[in-house]
Amino acid sequence: MWRPDTRVVAAVSGGSDSVGLLFLLHGLHTRGDVVLDAVAHLNHQIRPEADADERFCAELATRLKVPFIAAHIDVPARALAEKRSLEVAAREARRAFLTQVADERGANAVATAHTQDDQAETLLLRIARGTGLRGLGGIAPVRDGRIRPLLELCRAELQQELRDRGEPWREDATNADLSNPRNRVRHELLPYLQQHFNPSVVRSLTRLADLARTDDVWMAEAAASAAKQVVTVAAGEVRLDCRALQALPGALARRVVQHALETVSGGAAAGFEDVETVRAVAFGAQPAAQVSGARVEHSAGSVVLIGKGHIAPQKDWFRVDLPIPGTVRVAGTSWQLEAVGPQTRLPGSVWSASNFQVEVDAANVGSHFVVRSRRAGDLFQPLGMSGRKKVQDVFVDRKVNRNDRDSVPIVTDVPGRIVWVAGHVLGAEFRVTEHTNAVIILKLRRI
Repeated sequence: MWRPDTRVVAAVSGGSDSVGLLFLLHGLHTRGDVVLDAVAHLNHQIRPEADADERFCAELATRLKVPFIAAHIDVPARALAEKRSLEVAAREARRAFLTQVADERGANAVATAHTQDDQAETLLLRIARGTGLRGLGGIAPVRDGRIRPLLELCRAELQQELRDRGEPWREDATNADLSNPRNRVRHELLPYLQQHFNPSVVRSLTRLADLARTDDVWMAEAAASAAKQVVTVAAGEVRLDCRALQALPGALARRVVQHALETVSGGAAAGFEDVETVRAVAFGAQPAAQVSGARVEHSAGSVVLIGKGHIAPQKDWFRVDLPIPGTVRVAGTSWQLEAVGPQTRLPGSVWSASNFQVEVDAANVGSHFVVRSRRAGDLFQPLGMSGRKKVQDVFVDRKVNRNDRDSVPIVTDVPGRIVWVAGHVLGAEFRVTEHTNAVIILKLRRI
């Protein structure tokens, strides 16, 4: 989740979970394990106590000598204007606010206070509404600049820790509103399951989420490999080869179709019914159909997904693991990538980078790299910049020919953080610093 120089913004509402998170991060900050950059609080203006919650958080941040950043958004008015539920409007406002704070401060991550209880509630809600393997993965510990250090702790443990410290927290009366589905799961369904089925059901559901995320990563990689034989993308449409699709096992076929639908819709999530509709057209059960965001037609041995807007060509779609150490040739391109190491970094040594070779901190990488093509919305913090930037903007700044952009290898770690836009820019959080003990050398070669 972090290294000693990782700058983290803590999202603090004033409830027991977020107050516990703040004290945890403050303790790590004091020890030098991470940099607690700021406390961020969004006043949703939903409850009469909202201003008091903000004052509580501000006073706590002041006592801990951490910068405090707050914003006020009239979420009820926004929900009414946008015809959304209060919960959805609040979640989206909070996400946008936290992203803005992290960008403005040049922070590496935002820490949120999701606990084991939140994980269990999320899984039960998704199961009740209908979900697949990806949904069963629940809340990820690290994803898209968000870290959740409390996912393996339950709320009762956090609250007891705060009582032992003599630290108060704020109670949110809306958490008792049983018209909210999550509150009903929290106060009715989970206690019922604990009493009548399994006292450790929260821990069991958390373990299920961990297993599902691991399986989902493997399935995604397998589907990416299969898609190279099935999917082609051109301006305005995506084609799937019917015979190749039918030859795949059902689980892989669904994943490939899901990717194709998300490509044609600009990244919008594809539901089960839409995936099955596309498969029905591919299998000849119907000649054409309309799904969310696309028209589906059968044409000369292919299923054609025709989107409402323009789709950028994606000629060389690829994804492959790069072992450490190891070498991979990037299919469909003229590139080869090599990972050398890990090897000890000598004290005081100076490292250098070029377009075709970089060194990264081995402690922040994991078991292997993933090499893939770019994706819509790819975002990371380039070395030397204080905020995050789109990979698309990096290509524009560096004058990469539009027709070559899909063949540029993007090197990531296993959770998906961008390590290197190969041949162009290193990700800042993987840079070598004075704290680095071991490095991995990444080499890019044209073959």
